[in-house]
This record gives sequence, C-alpha cells and structure tokens, in this order.
Amino acid sequence: MKKTPVDIPRNELDDLLFKALQAVYRFERLKINSFGLDYAAIIALQMLRRKTPQRMRELVDGLNLPFSSATRLFGKLEEKGYVKRVYAEEDRRGVHVYLTGSGEEIVNKLEDDTYKIISETSKLYDADTLNHFIKTANNMGRILGVENIMSTKGEK
Repeated sequence: MKKTPVDIPRNELDDLLFKALQAVYRFERLKINSFGLDYAAIIALQMLRRKTPQRMRELVDGLNLPFSSATRLFGKLEEKGYVKRVYAEEDRRGVHVYLTGSGEEIVNKLEDDTYKIISETSKLYDADTLNHFIKTANNMGRILGVENIMSTKGEK
C-alpha cells in the first residue's frame, strides 16, 4: 500500500526530509567548491540562462532575497563578467539584467558537470527509481510548499 505523508510517522518524515536536503546541500557544496560561486549566484545565473534579460525585481522575487542583497550579488556577478545590468529606458529606476557570453559559458559548465554526475550515477538504478526521482524533482516546489517563491512557477 502506498504511504502518504499523513501515514508516515513524524520522526520518519523528519529523517526523510533531512536526508534529501542533506544530499542537495552536499551536491551544491561540490558545485560551490568547483566553480567558485555561492549558491545564490549559481541559481541566479541559471535563472538568467532560462530567461534573459530579466528585470531586477523578477530576479529578487525568484531568489527570495532582499533587494539590497540581490544588488550586491549582481554587482559581484557583473565584476566577474557573467552579467550586465542596464537601466530600463522606459523607467530609469528599473534595471534589466542580462547574461553575458561568459555567464552562459559558466552556466554551461555547471550544467554539464551536473549532467555528467547524474548520467553516471543513474546507471546504478532501475528505470522505476529514476522515474520516481524525476517526478519528485519536478514537484519538489509544490511538495515543500515553496512554489510561490520559486522562479520556475508552473513547471509540472
């Protein structure tokens, strides 16, 4: 019989979530150490890879950061040459953020590295397990109740 979260004892659910988040944390630490970017920078660049340019407000909302923190983040990314910030012509207060060629290159490297890791480790699992992983990954925002603050709203 299939278990639902209501059927799982609280301590088991806590341990399950801890293991999942710990795995994601360790995976992201590998990325941070390999590419010299912090987690917010990696996510910001990936957001821009999927849609560029974006208004700073969209990015702030998608990253769930205070505006001042996002401004510092994009300043650092601009210094590295990964993004370019341009004042909106229609409203000088608005800022559009563009991913540069160097930014595209670093995101490609990040995502190529992820693809390589998952391609190798997925060989250890059967199709059913991998399909469950894919389904869970696609629904993670909804499962954790954070879809409304994620930039990937509407993904199924």
